[in-house]
Amino acid sequence: GFWAGGMSAFDAVCHAMTALSTGGYSTHDASFGAFKSSAVLIVATVFMVLGSLPFVAYIRTWQGKGMAIWRDSQVITLLGILVCVSGVIGVWISHVDKIPIVDSLILAAFHVTSILTTTGFASTDYQLWGALPVGALFFLTFVGGCTGSTAGGIKIFRFQVLWLVTRAHLRRLLRPHIVVVPTYHGRLLDDDIATSVLAFIFVYMLIVALAAMGLAAFGLDLVTSLSAAATAVANVGPGFGSIIGPAGNFAPLPDGAKWVLSISMLLGRLELFTVLVLLQPEFWEW
Repeated sequence: GFWAGGMSAFDAVCHAMTALSTGGYSTHDASFGAFKSSAVLIVATVFMVLGSLPFVAYIRTWQGKGMAIWRDSQVITLLGILVCVSGVIGVWISHVDKIPIVDSLILAAFHVTSILTTTGFASTDYQLWGALPVGALFFLTFVGGCTGSTAGGIKIFRFQVLWLVTRAHLRRLLRPHIVVVPTYHGRLLDDDIATSVLAFIFVYMLIVALAAMGLAAFGLDLVTSLSAAATAVANVGPGFGSIIGPAGNFAPLPDGAKWVLSISMLLGRLELFTVLVLLQPEFWEW
């Protein structure tokens, strides 16, 4: 697909691997901005989405269990977010930058998908689009793809569980004696799962906050510190601001800041608790 869109064979193979793995590395400093092709943006968008879907759903579909991938609520939620946010941002930049709506939708879909799936590709400096797109892309940094995919971030599943727990709590507040049994995909949502999700989100946000404060201690401004911490823990790539935005990179940061970001990336990629459990004294008891 990339080769047909105008890439060389080498570029096509490299970007195929980094798109499906939601890794985001490019063979060019300008990332997809080096190719000046809407076709490669469309191909990248498709395969970034495919990489962010639960691989178990693919296996079930291939095993002949119908269209299992379309019955997964994570998939429906992820695609719904992509379509809605891409549509809003596409209309916004078409109006602000006075570019054809089709081109603006392709640009919006590519960058929304890149951030949401934690891939990190870029074809232009989306910080120039205005406050609404920048704000939306920043919050999408925390979301991530589906559980069981190559994407990072908090993951769609955890947000769904958080919503179910919150809705059940609100119903109990309205009717204290009601019995609420949250279910997910027709199965009882175990209290242990709900607790683990709430604990994960709390620890996730705490680590982002601590990393941001650590980066600020090295003299970075608030926007750079916060976005760098968020993008590192989520394993997205580009952040926001004049230094680490899509038109910049992390090279100018102090060495101490790079150590903070390296630790944050490791924690985020290993889903936090895998690393944090090693710090518990009980783990080392014989």
